[in-house]
Amino acid sequence: MPSMTGFGIGRATGSHGEVRVQISAVNNRGWQISLRSELGDVALEDTLKQELRRALVRGTVNVQISVLAASTGVPGREALAETWRSWAALAADLGAPVPRLEDLARQVPQQRSAAVDLTAEATAALAQAIAGVQGTRTVEGTALIAACRQHAAALGDLARKMGERAVVRGPLWRDHLQQRLGEILRDAVPPEILVRELAVYAERIDITEEQVRLAAHLEALDTLLAGADDPKAEVGRRLEFLLQEIGREVNTTGAKANDAPLAALVIDAKVAIDQLKEQAANLA
Repeated sequence: MPSMTGFGIGRATGSHGEVRVQISAVNNRGWQISLRSELGDVALEDTLKQELRRALVRGTVNVQISVLAASTGVPGREALAETWRSWAALAADLGAPVPRLEDLARQVPQQRSAAVDLTAEATAALAQAIAGVQGTRTVEGTALIAACRQHAAALGDLARKMGERAVVRGPLWRDHLQQRLGEILRDAVPPEILVRELAVYAERIDITEEQVRLAAHLEALDTLLAGADDPKAEVGRRLEFLLQEIGREVNTTGAKANDAPLAALVIDAKVAIDQLKEQAANLA
């Protein structure tokens, strides 16, 4: 599973010249491309954009395409003559030697062929650059998935502990309530009052439904991450949505906690979720 961060460079030379492509990609919730090109061919540039979209799927992609056209190898006669006259006049003013033509030829732009087809060169250079981006994305994506699996394992352990803690809250509250009522009434607590108060409290703090849904979401999370090694898995968006659902159940559990140890577990779970979200934001 690749990340959305990558960098690649491609070069291809043909009879019409050389095309150089540089791609840098960073994370983005959707797809965005910025293309700066010297090709001067709108149709070809649109084709290259489509290939980028198919290959990189998601993220902000910045592409720079430069062209070094093939030349005839002979400087323009008029340009060379004009430059020589200017340099010769300057040399006379300065008392310097008259410039040599071979030195001057290096300073004069060579005649370039116009309106050439660079499709083959551009396509080949783009493929090289995309391969470079995909390579760096794969390396980073592997590390991100490994981190996600660690955070998911920690989250699963916290969910188990939250369930265990939730079970013992009833008896603890019963003993606390009986003590408090005894202090207030200064006598034996009527059983019906104790039972009624315990029933009301148990209903208010019950997190059974939240725990069931949380367990289901965590199972889905493990399944998703287990298949994340597939380059076509597109884990990023699915992981972000799943983490929203997990966060909702953990938040509800925290609202019903009314218990310091359980609240502490909820806080740790939120930290693990935030860590997962940070990693998911970089996955394609």
